Amino acid sequence: MQCRLWVVYRCIDGYSRRIQWLECSSSNHTAGLVANYFVSCVNAVGGYPSSVRTDCGTENVMIAVIKSAVVQSATAHVYGTSPGNQRIESWWSFFRRSHSQWWIDLLQSFVDGNAFHPGHVRETDLMHFCFMRVLQSNLDEVRHQWNTHRTRPSLNVRCPAGVPDVMYRFHVHPVVDYLHRISTALPPEVTAQLQHKTT
Repeated sequence: MQCRLWVVYRCIDGYSRRIQWLECSSSNHTAGLVANYFVSCVNAVGGYPSSVRTDCGTENVMIAVIKSAVVQSATAHVYGTSPGNQRIESWWSFFRRSHSQWWIDLLQSFVDGNAFHPGHVRETDLMHFCFMRVLQSNLDEVRHQWNTHRTRPSLNVRCPAGVPDVMYRFHVHPVVDYLHRISTALPPEVTAQLQHKTT
């Protein structure tokens, strides 16, 4: 979601539909920021996914670099169009209807009331200061609610219904675990590049 002030980065597990991260930022061109979300997620779950699909945005370049360096596979990272990433786009449609539209309408009300002028640097900084933490808190709540609710069965859908957190962590259905549990650190050149991108 990019509503003039904020960008929301998200990642979903293709099988369980568990939201792995849902983070807001003031920039959509920071490759190192998204890479940090990815590495933090890897540390939290204890390994790398066998395959990652992202859109072609420049912010996803570092994820491709990390995946290629750590998981030596031609399918370790795949670029695709945003509409082709069906799991996250389907979830994004739900999120837009149920949550983000409220934030978009709030921002528009500030503009319509002449209280905020898009492009004004100081006003933009002030909006970030006032609302970024509130927005992130809301996103954390949305992520928790989604991951702990029971998804409904759908026709012609390969992934089963159930609670995303439970399906992801406990493999309640007969599935193959494709998580690459790698204990080695990132190659030094990748670590150096990641640090450079985030400074």
